[in-house]
Amino acid sequence: MYTAADRSAIRGTILQPHRPWRDASSRSSPADCQLAVRAPRYRRRVPAHRCALVLAACAACASSPSTPFDAAFDDASNVAHVTSLSVQRDGAVVREAYYRGTARTTHDVRSVTKTVTSLLIGVALDTGCVRSLDQPIGELLGDLAPTDPAKAAITVRDLLSMTSGFEWQEDGAIGYIDWDSSPDQVEYVLALPLVTPPGTRFNYNSGALHLLSVILTHACAPTASFADQYLFGPLGIPRPDWELDEQGNINGAAGIQLTTPQLVAIGQLILDRGRFGSAQIVSASYIDLMTTSQIATGEADDETPDYGFGIWLGTRPGGDMFALAEGFGGQFIAVVPERRAVVVATSELDGLDLHTGSSDFIALFHVLVRGLLPTL
Repeated sequence: MYTAADRSAIRGTILQPHRPWRDASSRSSPADCQLAVRAPRYRRRVPAHRCALVLAACAACASSPSTPFDAAFDDASNVAHVTSLSVQRDGAVVREAYYRGTARTTHDVRSVTKTVTSLLIGVALDTGCVRSLDQPIGELLGDLAPTDPAKAAITVRDLLSMTSGFEWQEDGAIGYIDWDSSPDQVEYVLALPLVTPPGTRFNYNSGALHLLSVILTHACAPTASFADQYLFGPLGIPRPDWELDEQGNINGAAGIQLTTPQLVAIGQLILDRGRFGSAQIVSASYIDLMTTSQIATGEADDETPDYGFGIWLGTRPGGDMFALAEGFGGQFIAVVPERRAVVVATSELDGLDLHTGSSDFIALFHVLVRGLLPTL
């Protein structure tokens, strides 16, 4: 069981029985209302002695590996619901494993979606339908724009860097739970009070980042069509299934479904500074900003203590940085520029409860960040 201290260190969203968001392919909800995973990102910082016990248990049940790299794959295979692990360097597969499913299996990658939305904002800046990172949302949301001048002045940059200033608890009722069950997700977020000046303090906020998808739809084109034309199409990715909010907007914060190779392609795009083959899909200057610290998270002892634009940032042993897209249950894209490497890991979400989903996330996060990435 979690202690009160453990729970206080959780970043993510409490799971509860509620109505699932509609799927973009069907635009309708399943009839049954079950305990569904809705946590876009969920991490609990675990004491070092517990991590050591977990990793020791993984090592004990695996055959003796020949290298630390092999050991990381062995440890990953012992994470309860892991489905895949892939390592690519310079565009070529170094090693991959499919523990459940195949390369064609799609995964609900939860908050990895935020990184995709960030890339789409980069495209919007390149095409000019969003003029600037500092353009205020009051100019971009049309008739949905807040009437409060302070809220209308929140910028695209603030939303991307999780510094909107709204009162929000990603793991509590004042925020994600009420937002998720609200009849209007946009209205809910914009009605929240501002508790800090925008742009000044990190507070992980799925509802605020979701506004970026609404901005794309109002300022550029419907998010799904915009993504098809400028991102997925050029990458050779067919239109993916993607959650919708109650107003029919693509969920900018979570709920896209992608295969492991498709996630690798997105990681490679970031690694190559927005270039895919001969095409510059997203400007290099935006990728550089996206993967540069925009704000400290306030958790200096965490392995990813900084945040860029829709992506977490950390440092490997030796000092070189890595960028990490993360999603509840154990969905990851890691990009390590100095090693020209992309690492993708996915896990099964169906039927997971709070404890299991968070445990899988923690275990696989540590396998990647403490085990695999240092070996590259």
